[in-house]
Amino acid sequence: MPTQHMHYDERDLEAVMTARHGLGIMREDEGIFLARQLDYVKSRIYETLTPQLTGLQLVPVSTEVPAWADSFTSRTYDEVGIAKFISNYADDLPRVDVAGKETTQTLKSLGDSYGYSIDELRLAQAMGTDLPAMKGRVARRAIDQKINRVALVGDSAYGFYGITNHPNIGETAVNGDWTAEGTTGQQILDDLFNLYDAVTIQSYDNHVPNTLAIAPTRRSALYRKSVNPATGTFESVWSRFSSQYPGVTLVAATELEPDGDRESVAIMYERNVDNMSIEIPRPFEQLPAEKRNLEMVIDCLAKCSGVVVYRPLSITKAVGV
Repeated sequence: MPTQHMHYDERDLEAVMTARHGLGIMREDEGIFLARQLDYVKSRIYETLTPQLTGLQLVPVSTEVPAWADSFTSRTYDEVGIAKFISNYADDLPRVDVAGKETTQTLKSLGDSYGYSIDELRLAQAMGTDLPAMKGRVARRAIDQKINRVALVGDSAYGFYGITNHPNIGETAVNGDWTAEGTTGQQILDDLFNLYDAVTIQSYDNHVPNTLAIAPTRRSALYRKSVNPATGTFESVWSRFSSQYPGVTLVAATELEPDGDRESVAIMYERNVDNMSIEIPRPFEQLPAEKRNLEMVIDCLAKCSGVVVYRPLSITKAVGV
C-alpha cells in the first residue's frame, strides 16, 4: 500500500538529492519520496513510547541545563543553627545560616546510528511501501538503556555516580540478608521501619519517604515472608508495612541484586527532583541523514550527567539486605 506521509525535512531532502546518483535515484520526485520516508521513520521513533526504564523511574529527570553546556554547577545546602528563648533587650541572638557546597558536574554526549542500504531504499521506492522503523527504535532503545544504567550505577570512566553508589547517601544498619531462611518477616519489617525512620529523623521531618528501591529477590521476600507465622494467618511483610505507610511506592531494580563482591542494596528516599536528579539536557535526537558509502545513515545523539544528590538527608540506603 503506498504511503500517505507527505512531509519531509529539508535537510534530509538536501542530503538525498546530493546523493541520489550514488544511490541509484535519478528523478527529483524519487528523491522527495525517500526524504518523506526518512521523515516518516523519524516521526514514528519519536512517537514510540519507550517502556519506563527502572533507573529513570527511580531518579527524577531534570532538563534545566541547556543542550550546549558541557558542565553545570550544583549546590548542596545544610541548615546550620537553632533558635533559643531570649530575654528583653537581648543582644546575643544565635546566628543561623545556610552552609552550601558547590560541585561541578560533567555532561557527556552519547550516540549511535542506523541506516538504510541502496536495496532497502530502492525496494521501498519501487513498492511504494514504508521504510521499516525498527532500526530507529533499536537506536533509541540503546541510548535510553545507557542513560538508564548511568542513573542506576553511574559510569566510573567519566566520574558519574548512580543512585546505588552515590557517596552522598548515608547507610542504615539492617538485620541481614532478607532472602536468608533464618531472617524472619518481623526482622525484615523492623529493617523497613528503621529505613523509613532514618530519613525522617535525620531530616527533622523535612523529608518523608515515598519510594523504596530493592532487588527483585528482596521484593519476593517482602511478599513471601509473614510477620505473624505463629498465628497461622499469613500477612506479608509488605502488606503490613504499606498499611502503616501507604505513601511508599515499591520499585524493584535488577541492578540492586548482589553481583560478585557487590552486596544487595535497599534505598529508602523521598523521590523529588529538588532532592536528587539526573540531568538530561539533550534527550534522544536524530540528525539529518548522510550518505556514507552505499547507504543513508541517521546519527542519533543524547547528553546526560551522572546522578546529583542535592539534599542528602532525603535518602538512606541499607547494604547487605
